[in-house]
Amino acid sequence: MKNPLKSCGLLKTSFRFIQTALYSSKGHVLIGGGTGFIGKNLRELLLREKYEVTVVSRIRTGEKHIINWADLIHNGVPSNTTAVVNLTGEPIMVPFKYFGSNFKQKIWTSRVGSTTLLTDIILNSTECKPNVFITINSTDMYPSDGVHTEKFIPTDQMIDCNFFTRLGIDLEQASKNFPFRKISIRTGTVLGHNGGFLKSLKYPTTLGIGAQIGDGCQHQPWIHICDLLNLILFSIENEELCGIFNGVSPNCTTKEEFNTVYTLMAKKSPMKLNTSRTLIKSIFGEERTKLLLEGRKVLPTRTLDCGFKFQYCEIEDALRSILSQ
Repeated sequence: MKNPLKSCGLLKTSFRFIQTALYSSKGHVLIGGGTGFIGKNLRELLLREKYEVTVVSRIRTGEKHIINWADLIHNGVPSNTTAVVNLTGEPIMVPFKYFGSNFKQKIWTSRVGSTTLLTDIILNSTECKPNVFITINSTDMYPSDGVHTEKFIPTDQMIDCNFFTRLGIDLEQASKNFPFRKISIRTGTVLGHNGGFLKSLKYPTTLGIGAQIGDGCQHQPWIHICDLLNLILFSIENEELCGIFNGVSPNCTTKEEFNTVYTLMAKKSPMKLNTSRTLIKSIFGEERTKLLLEGRKVLPTRTLDCGFKFQYCEIEDALRSILSQ
């Protein structure tokens, strides 16, 4: 007769094996600035893909998966961290916020400073050696003339004269000492439900009031939130990838095209008001006004070449999927 205790032990062992197979983690991702629009959605995706996730925030929330920067400095990066994604960044387009040296320093510190800090903490750790460090940059670093791909190399004059170009270059240089894979994703306007750029359009459109910035001919690189999240996941999981990738749709629109499609999809008929440069300047200041009025055309050439497939290539499909939610 079989020993029932042995059978019981076998069942327990089998159960543990099945449980491990079902719930084993694919890795542990640390997200800097993960409590914002992109960060919350990224965490949800990673959890669905069976990753563990720790979020670094400026404040303590009491939630187990969130630590603040002071905790990170004191305790270091979690020892089992396999990937780091830094989304940290002070908002730039804050209306009526004086775009002076103090605000610029705050923007620079939130992006470049946090990336440098994360890199230094990892370098000083004897236990944590993540496989990849991903920074989220902006296509605002590109000049307004021409068509730009990942091969863009700014001149010294561009870096000296353009705050946004200098910010983008400094951000990508901030992780240069990270000894493993480094990836920078340069994103355009991120479109998604209940957050990002579209949230700022919701109430004016609902009231039947719309405004076109400038003549509307300037290009507006964009990306659906799902494509950006999938590109980040793609970058984590494909170990041969490194360097710079443009996180923008293959089909860049103009602001006029975007506004036309958006008002149609939102089923509103807002007044078309061409906002004057003087008015925009009074709200955002000279440097940010120039950024808004000039635009830039950016293509994801290297992103496509590496095999990434965009789910939303057309602005009509992207807005339809978001506004139908």
